Amino acid sequence: KIMDYQIKQMIGDEETHRYVLASRCTRPLVVIGVNPSTANEKHPDPTVRKVMGFAELNSYDGFVMLNLYAQRSTNFKGVHNKRDEILHQNNLDAIKEFFKTYNDLDVLVAWGNLIYKRNYLLDCFRDIANILQEKGRKISWKQIGELTKSGQPRHPLYARYDFGLKNFDIDSYL
Repeated sequence: KIMDYQIKQMIGDEETHRYVLASRCTRPLVVIGVNPSTANEKHPDPTVRKVMGFAELNSYDGFVMLNLYAQRSTNFKGVHNKRDEILHQNNLDAIKEFFKTYNDLDVLVAWGNLIYKRNYLLDCFRDIANILQEKGRKISWKQIGELTKSGQPRHPLYARYDFGLKNFDIDSYL
């Protein structure tokens, strides 16, 4: 049985964007996806359900879902072709504020090959990684199984649980 879906905080709105989706927990698996779909305070979407499974199987008691880009879209084709700078800055500000009391984090990078679909997404990751690593915070970077053939961290929706979580080499990635 997958953990109960109990959301402590959602920063964003139902229709257009989501910056942070955090469950009630003391030891979260922080996940950086590509962009939010439909998950909200009441209901997970398929990606968040899969994230919950990975969290539970790896002894976390919950999750915090972040995204490279905060625009809600159920189909990636709907994601802005050009980055909305205000949306991006608001995402960074929300992440910074949410994690201000955390000293160490386990962060799962999980966007798959979708990162290639928009030329601004890698820069979004750099910005988020810089914020997470501020103030000497200790980060343990994780990926699901091996990287994809093209060198990207797997998207949870398309990964089997038995791939497990492995260390992600952020320095060689960037």
